[in-house]
Amino acid sequence: MTNHRKNRRFSFASLLIERIIIILLTLSIWLLPARAHALQPLADFLRQAAQRNFDNREARATAVQRVHEASQAWARLLPSLTLQGDYIRNQYLGEAFVPDGPPGPHGVLPTRKIVITPVDQWDASFVAALSLIDVAEWDNVGAAADAREAQQAREAATALEVQKTVARTYYQLIGASAVARAARRTLAAAEDNSHFIETRTGAGLASELDLKRALAEVERDHQAIEDADYSTVTLRRSLETLTGLAPEGDPAQDAPALPVDELREEPPLAGWTTSVEKLPSVQAAAHDERAADRTADGALAALYPALSAQFTERATDAVGFGQSPYYAVEVLATWKFDFNSVESARAQRAAAEASAVRHDRARATAADTLFNDWHSVRTQIAKARAARTSLKSSRLALSVAHEKYGSGKATLLDIVQAERDAFSAEVTDIQAEADLASARAALQLSAGRSLVSQ
Repeated sequence: MTNHRKNRRFSFASLLIERIIIILLTLSIWLLPARAHALQPLADFLRQAAQRNFDNREARATAVQRVHEASQAWARLLPSLTLQGDYIRNQYLGEAFVPDGPPGPHGVLPTRKIVITPVDQWDASFVAALSLIDVAEWDNVGAAADAREAQQAREAATALEVQKTVARTYYQLIGASAVARAARRTLAAAEDNSHFIETRTGAGLASELDLKRALAEVERDHQAIEDADYSTVTLRRSLETLTGLAPEGDPAQDAPALPVDELREEPPLAGWTTSVEKLPSVQAAAHDERAADRTADGALAALYPALSAQFTERATDAVGFGQSPYYAVEVLATWKFDFNSVESARAQRAAAEASAVRHDRARATAADTLFNDWHSVRTQIAKARAARTSLKSSRLALSVAHEKYGSGKATLLDIVQAERDAFSAEVTDIQAEADLASARAALQLSAGRSLVSQ
């Protein structure tokens, strides 16, 4: 009996302890502050920008507009149907008696009454019209189709430009956050150094001038932090405006590091420029040129004869001498000449020539952009390599300066200069890495290679 009671007490105590542990764990989860999420990867911003960026949204809406405009141009060649019903209230009744057969035995001519205009007149008509030959409209249909294709290519070109801007802003943001963190580390070192100099000054081992220089260095680092924080805040806002996605995380702590570049060279330039004609911006200009050519042809074709057909069915209670309902079939051949059409054709031909120039410019601009971006990558690789070497040397020089100062072989001015050089070298290295990452992304996008699918 005693053992049974002990087991019951032990089981109750174990259950109570287990419940207390669960409650404490739950409370600890609730009471612990939630850690801010880190900055999202670039791919998240690119995907959001594809849907929510203003330029992309406008380009998509314009593309839909061009699709409907092309359908509208084609619909003008389809049959048109018109139904019309009329009611007319006439002031007077119009009627007449007309002969209705040969004269009778006494020479009386039989008649019948017909209504020419009733007091309450009802008319109904149905008209079907079809264009049989209209060269001008045919050219307009082709021009609208080319305008549709041009806008679809322009939509793709806009998406690439948006990605380029988003990638550049993203890497600038990471770089600015890295500079802010470096400035805070430098500030912490400067504050430690100022405390050390203050202690030495109190002991008569350092001059008042050294202390003033140390304090001035602290204030200079405060200014550097403010500049870096301002850049970070404005870049975060720009990235959110571009993509519609708010950057997460604490920029002073959670910003991801810049990608480590292996400093590899890009493939030869000739391999990049072979795809110029296939770039969306060049394709858009080519479709614009074809659309302008067809518009010019259509303006000239307005001087050509046109052929159309029309079917009409009409019913009325004002039959008069005729019958109701009745139909009529018409085939119409029209030709019109005016000097306005001549001048319009000349103006459209000049517009087509200007569009051809814009096509050539788009091709040259795309080739120049690839040329510049490719050489920019080469330049940024050299800068990044030099910045890494400079940063390594500056950090070594700072370490040596501290050792010499501790042994009395260097002055505080040497320390201050070494710290400035080390901070400047770190900022230069961060900027070089950010510029290199941005340059590689720009080269890919200038070649028409989307970053979203990579």
